[in-house]
Amino acid sequence: MGNQIRLCVVSPLFHPNLGGVGRQAVALTEHLYKSDVKLFVICRNIKGLTAWKTAPDLSVIKICALSPRRHDLEEKTLINLLISLSFCFSLLVTLIRNRKEFDIAHFHGASLPLIFNVLPLKLMRKKIIAKVAGAKMDIEAGSFKGKYLLLGNIFIKILKRVDAFIAISSEIKGDLIKDGFDEQRISEISNFIREEDFYPVKDREGIKSLKDKLGVGSEKKIITFSGRLVQRKRVDVLLNAVAEVLKVRKDVQVIILGQGEVEGTLKSMASELGIQGHVSFKSFVSNILDYLQITDIFVFPSEKEGMPNSLLEAMACRLPVISTRVGGVMDVVKDRENGLVVKPGNADELKDAILTLLEDRHLSESIAESAYQTIREGYYIDKVVDRYVSLYRKVLNAVRIF
Repeated sequence: MGNQIRLCVVSPLFHPNLGGVGRQAVALTEHLYKSDVKLFVICRNIKGLTAWKTAPDLSVIKICALSPRRHDLEEKTLINLLISLSFCFSLLVTLIRNRKEFDIAHFHGASLPLIFNVLPLKLMRKKIIAKVAGAKMDIEAGSFKGKYLLLGNIFIKILKRVDAFIAISSEIKGDLIKDGFDEQRISEISNFIREEDFYPVKDREGIKSLKDKLGVGSEKKIITFSGRLVQRKRVDVLLNAVAEVLKVRKDVQVIILGQGEVEGTLKSMASELGIQGHVSFKSFVSNILDYLQITDIFVFPSEKEGMPNSLLEAMACRLPVISTRVGGVMDVVKDRENGLVVKPGNADELKDAILTLLEDRHLSESIAESAYQTIREGYYIDKVVDRYVSLYRKVLNAVRIF
């Protein structure tokens, strides 16, 4: 093997506009590629996405699967299962064809594509590292015990052949241990931010012109959510809270960045609540930074979460944030220090938190500055990537093949 790290990155979602998982995979891969790591990427060939350029000469192998325009496979449906299985078969063929090009397979996600390919990779004498991105969703390692009749426990048995797991939060690490995985094989490495991608607005006088460019009233207080529009993100709770906020203040505008299976339901809900004039659904946007830089409050109301990338992005832009008390959020946000924390599903608490930040400018500015310092001190990519390289070397140098 020598001293060269030769890596195959497996990331079904490999695109900066495919939510936090896609952005994390792209950012880490490109950062590693600029170092002394030799790597290539295998991902799904997803149609209809905004064109973007990877790092020069970075090899990205896009493989076919069913429904190439569908990318949100979180919902447990037959069609999503078939899409995932078709990707698993294509991935197996691609791994075999490229087996001489890598020593470690790094999976972004510890779900079906990993489970399907663990044993073939071991037969090829490859090391396997898997990043677990979601908590308590029954689709990744750490949430299979006792699930799907006997299949969940079979999945765990297969996954115990993985050489190392990356847990992006302390909750995920605890869940992996509860499922019987060896703690010595679990590295807790958080998500991260690229400083050049997300940063505070540099010209506060320019906010008005930026609002004009985005078609947002300059007098409005902007509340933003960014993420996939799926049920567990609980954007419905945000809409209910905003409906109550608007009874007190009329200068509020909500911007929803992202798309997903409940988008239509949320739009209907906004109409039913009579707040549609105060809520803008922007779908996927490539200029997330612009929207964050005109934001007054960032809200993340999810009920299940690993380590929300969009929350880190907002904090990196020096925004006051409100989030629910879930998952990896609690590793990052300290209530009334660098954010406000509310109970999941509680619209009244969320309403009160929003009004608190709108009406207490000193608290809002203090929280925003502390949020920014939190990211500066521990969540920029250069503070995290060395831990990945160290893990790769540790796995390569391990004598025992699990």
